[in-house]
Amino acid sequence: MTCYISTSQGEFLAHFTPHGLARLQFPETKSAPQIGVKPPPKSWLCHTDAAIKSTLAGKNPLQLPPLDLSLGTRFQQQLWHAMRCIPTGATLTYGELARTLCHPKAARAIGQACGANPIPLIIPCHRVLASGNKLGGFSAGLNWKRKLLKAEGHSF
Repeated sequence: MTCYISTSQGEFLAHFTPHGLARLQFPETKSAPQIGVKPPPKSWLCHTDAAIKSTLAGKNPLQLPPLDLSLGTRFQQQLWHAMRCIPTGATLTYGELARTLCHPKAARAIGQACGANPIPLIIPCHRVLASGNKLGGFSAGLNWKRKLLKAEGHSF
C-alpha cells in the first residue's frame, strides 16, 4: 500500500503494510507507487500527513500512525525508538546516542542504523549529528537535514 503525501516541500511517498507505516521516501528519492493495491486506513493516512507536515514546520507531531519496523534488527529497532525520544529542537551525537543505549563504543553502528532508518522525519534521524556536532550524513541528503534542523531552530 503506497500513497503520495503532498506538502509544500514536494510529494513524499508513504509505504504501508497491514501493520502500519513501513517506509517514507523524500520527494527526490521516491519510487513509483504500487498500482491496484488497497489504500491504508484513512486514519493512518491522516496521521502520516499531519506528522510529516508538523515535522517539516519544526513542530512535534501530535499523533503518529502505527509504525511497522519489523524489518529492522533488534538493535535498529531500539535505536529507532530512542531517536523518537529526542525532543523537537534537540540533537544528540552518534556517540551520545550510543551511550544512551548502553553501547558506548557503537557510534559507527548507530550511524549505520540511522542510515537504514525506513521512516525518516517520523523517526527523526536528522536530529543525530556526528562528533563535534557536525552534520554527518542523512539518507535524503544534507540539504534536507539542514532544512529540517533549521525549522527546529538550528543553524548549520
